[in-house]
Amino acid sequence: MTNTKLVITSDYHGESRKTTDIKNSLAKAAQAGFSHIFWCHEFGSSYIYSVYEMLQINNWCNELGLLIKGVHASIGDRGTDLKNFASGNDYNRLAGTELIKNRVDLAYVPSTDAIVLHLGFPWERALESNKTLNDLLRPVFRSFDELEAYCKTRGIKICLENTGGTIAECSAVFDAIFKRYSGDYMGLCFDTGHAYMQCRENCLEYAQRYNDRLFMIHCADNHGESDEHLIPFEGGFDWEAFAPVLAQSPYELPILLESMNNAKEDDTLWLKRAYDAGSRFSAMVEKYR
Repeated sequence: MTNTKLVITSDYHGESRKTTDIKNSLAKAAQAGFSHIFWCHEFGSSYIYSVYEMLQINNWCNELGLLIKGVHASIGDRGTDLKNFASGNDYNRLAGTELIKNRVDLAYVPSTDAIVLHLGFPWERALESNKTLNDLLRPVFRSFDELEAYCKTRGIKICLENTGGTIAECSAVFDAIFKRYSGDYMGLCFDTGHAYMQCRENCLEYAQRYNDRLFMIHCADNHGESDEHLIPFEGGFDWEAFAPVLAQSPYELPILLESMNNAKEDDTLWLKRAYDAGSRFSAMVEKYR
């Protein structure tokens, strides 16, 4: 085994809420050679972490020799408008900012410097209404205005992840947000799997367009039809083309894998394959730096 530093998401084997399962998954990742964890548990729920749970996660990682490279924040329970910072309902919006602050605290405890956030922009409402982009983004701006001081005093960036919408739609939204907020507060998390599904022929568009804001990545592969969260090089994404783009960005290694052991293979074997693929891509990026 090489000694390449690499990151794996905490939920690579699923999202059990049993503490013994979570710690066991972290231990297996450490044994496989991963140096860092990206905390992804509860990213699709309105779960609020207690400070004692934050300390427990930090202690687990210290015990296992793992560092934490970022936290996946939440826009509330999937499929609802509850605790969504982009909601037009101000009570739901404020509850959503409270939820994000909870994840900022979770990132602050181990002294990591970024949270990743799905934008939660109402694409359907945008298509159905006659409102301008600024009208639709007004709740988002209010939330980000209110969160800015909280994040900056803790040294935490918000990295928006490319998710739904066309390239034109997403770019218009990202342009407006990045024009309003500085790079020491707001950046991009480039998700390779989402990009390959949404715009296969131009899947590096976001990484190139916002290269100076590319502070986080989610590396996973697929075949262009669904978000399979495969190990890099096991789908159709062009990793060779992405390597120089990433190398030119401010992203700081190690490489972050958001691959999932969905087939429930033996964890030891799956983690070794993931580690080897991550090391291969890491070497490709290093070649251009």
